[in-house]
Amino acid sequence: MTPDAHVPVLFSLLDGDRVDRIRQLELFSRFRVEGTLSGLDKSPFKGFTSDFRQHRQYNPGDPLKYLDWRVYGKSDRLFIREYEELTNARVSIVLDVSGSMGYKGGGALTKHEFAIRAAAIVLYLALIHHDSFSVVTFRTDRVSHVPFGSGKTHLMRAFRLLLAAAPAEGTDFARGLGNATAPIRRKGLTVVLSDFMDDPETIIKRLARLRFQGSDVIAMQVYDPAEREFDFNTITRFHDPESAEVLVVDPQLIQRQYREAFDAHLLGMKDACRRHGFEHVALPVCDQYDVPVLEYIHRRMELFS
Repeated sequence: MTPDAHVPVLFSLLDGDRVDRIRQLELFSRFRVEGTLSGLDKSPFKGFTSDFRQHRQYNPGDPLKYLDWRVYGKSDRLFIREYEELTNARVSIVLDVSGSMGYKGGGALTKHEFAIRAAAIVLYLALIHHDSFSVVTFRTDRVSHVPFGSGKTHLMRAFRLLLAAAPAEGTDFARGLGNATAPIRRKGLTVVLSDFMDDPETIIKRLARLRFQGSDVIAMQVYDPAEREFDFNTITRFHDPESAEVLVVDPQLIQRQYREAFDAHLLGMKDACRRHGFEHVALPVCDQYDVPVLEYIHRRMELFS
């Protein structure tokens, strides 16, 4: 594929102005990671090939070429210069493509369309920082998967998977999210994009395995503000997008309780993530989809820099 052939796929998710803004950012794991490529994250292993880390006293058998003769000249003592290798992170995108993600309020984007654009931002950050990345989608089971890779061609493969994914059917977080994240066995950054319409503790149990294995987990909860407002004035017929169930209600009778339940669910996810050492960010669907995502990444940079 020629470089020009990438352009339609790239700009179907990210336009030029957004790409320029993304280039100014860094998304990094809080944890040091093992990697196989030359990247921008620090390795847990000390080596002699990159950034200076520290001096340590010379021990018999150490390579003499790493002796710091300048220190020896000043102190008459032998010290080795140790360096910290730079390596790539492994960034995993896990995307919920169940029917509820197809919800569209008053804006131009559905929750799904917003989510795949948020995923594209993270993937593009991984590309420009020379990280390895993968994408997996799930519903009641794993639906599609692009394994770990790097480079522009691999990014286009990941983007095509995002564009081909369509929200449908129901969700089973216990099985679907579990099987989707099963191949993630090494340390890295795992970003899960979903509306998380299930019991927070059920979801967190599936993510806890990743955290136990050393992954840095970010739960990006995508919601449409119209879902929260529940701004209907007359008796309305509601269709469950993940089942055939139909419910006819007078929204004005339950609006306050519904909003309280919606806010409680967001808070429940946030609290559950915090208790298990995950990050949680609530992303409201909006036409300027890059704004809430990039604002979150800015905050993350400030917090962990």
